[in-house]
Amino acid sequence: MQKYNKYLGIALGLGFFFIAFVVFINAQPQSRDRAVYHQLKPYIPYKIEKKMSGLFIRDTRTGKKIEPSNAEVYNVLDNLEKDWGEKHLRREGNRLIVVDDQNKTVKTIPLNSASAQNYVHNFFGL
Repeated sequence: MQKYNKYLGIALGLGFFFIAFVVFINAQPQSRDRAVYHQLKPYIPYKIEKKMSGLFIRDTRTGKKIEPSNAEVYNVLDNLEKDWGEKHLRREGNRLIVVDDQNKTVKTIPLNSASAQNYVHNFFGL
């Protein structure tokens, strides 16, 4: 029993490190194509804002606050953006079309690179 006591602290430290690492990886947002996301950002109605105890997401159309836990903020934002994309994005060939609530075209974004096309396919499912 004595010989295992000296390894108990190391084992607990490694265990806590592993758990923290898994939580850190799961809290990361999905990767984005910077060129496409930068052009979409003005039309996506969800913004992350700071508060005293962490972060929250505000819907700029309604002003409603969504307050997930700090570990889930980016995953919730990804899901909200995907839901928005299903309703407000159309893909026609190598073009991504942003439409408003009345289904009128607001912006057309060319998808020139393979990474941009893969991002739209993988993130928004288009």
